[in-house]
Amino acid sequence: MRFTSFCLLFVPATLLAEEACECPHDHADEHQHDGHPAETSGSPHHPHLELDEHDDGWFHFHPHLSAAIALGGSTSEKNLGLLRGGHAPIDDGFNLQGIEFGAVMEFGSALSLHTTYNTFWDRYDHWDGEWEDAYLALTLPAGISLRGGQFFAPFGHENQLHLHDRAFVEPPISVIRLLGEEGLVVQGGDIAFHLPGPGENTIFRFGYGQSRSHSHGGARDFRRDLYQEALEHAGEEHHDDDDDDDHDHEEEEHAHGFAGNGGVYDVDDAYLDDGFFFARLETDVCSGYGLNRAGVSFAAGENGFGRTTWVVGADLFGTFDLAGMPSWWRAEAFYRSVDAYDRAGLPGHFDETGIYAACGCEFVQDWMVAARVEWASGDRMAGAERRLRASTNVEHVSHLAEFADLHTRLQYTFDDLGGYGTEHTVWLQFVLNLGAAEHGHDH
Repeated sequence: MRFTSFCLLFVPATLLAEEACECPHDHADEHQHDGHPAETSGSPHHPHLELDEHDDGWFHFHPHLSAAIALGGSTSEKNLGLLRGGHAPIDDGFNLQGIEFGAVMEFGSALSLHTTYNTFWDRYDHWDGEWEDAYLALTLPAGISLRGGQFFAPFGHENQLHLHDRAFVEPPISVIRLLGEEGLVVQGGDIAFHLPGPGENTIFRFGYGQSRSHSHGGARDFRRDLYQEALEHAGEEHHDDDDDDDHDHEEEEHAHGFAGNGGVYDVDDAYLDDGFFFARLETDVCSGYGLNRAGVSFAAGENGFGRTTWVVGADLFGTFDLAGMPSWWRAEAFYRSVDAYDRAGLPGHFDETGIYAACGCEFVQDWMVAARVEWASGDRMAGAERRLRASTNVEHVSHLAEFADLHTRLQYTFDDLGGYGTEHTVWLQFVLNLGAAEHGHDH
């Protein structure tokens, strides 16, 4: 509960601080949407941000396309012990993480339609796809905006990003563990409005909906099942060869296996499911100490057990100058509380905490280096092992045309799998954006 107290006391005080400040533009800062207020700060490549101010037409159509591939591999057995999610690469060798087809249709200055469809391929499942965004946004007087359909829930920063917006090859462990394999995608609606605050933008969002059900193909699920069975058989054979004195030790190691395996609760049912509320408060903050933005998020409702899950999060973002190099930092923390039923049908409870911190700088024009450290507490009763991950990458942006750029990223990741093993992963990723403005690097 220490983390919950931090969120409830420290971060709101930061959000509502009355310190006057000016927020000059920083090259290393994030690119925010200047279009409809209902649009969240999660897709800087959407081309409708570059509207021609002299174009007074009633209808605007802005298609965009992004593609991401990754080459490389891991020392992990079939890469399934690394909590892959969010279209992170899963196969050694070639991975087509996704091809995103999107469009923004604007009907005057008040109404817009946003759609994004992601199709992907791997050597086992072959082609598959899913809708990521499909929603209407309506701007009302007094700075109020409404949104309805399917969209990434405004929970923290990373959860709102599409594949092509990320600064790392895979999403943080905390997002996958506590919000969902693909993050928290909501089918419902929300309302957003501006509040008085120290910065130019202090926005409160509140909504209700259900999570999107999705599957990445039977072959991937089959591979996961085989991996779990292999862990079980390995544990049984090892146990047969040991003395009775080692029984407790072996059972403890087995409980640290693949997430969702070895616990008394089915961790997949812990996610928010049929109906939940969500809210977010975020603001610009100019404290003079490299802190630019702060936010708190909350979501609560029915989970897959038919009981209650609630999640709280806090996020901070800042920019600074490092020996003349534009630099940035970001941190997010999450806490989840789950009311559950065990495999015998008896009621119970478990919780989990996750946190990550990341930073980066542009050391030469269009050349960036970034690093991220993550930790998830895990819960042995849910079969979710403790996790520690450290990643670093170097990235180059090639500006191919006015509305086309290519991000090339080489990344190394170290995973500590709950103390029972370590893994090493290297990916070479290419992300192509078409129909998008030249934003350079996205943080």
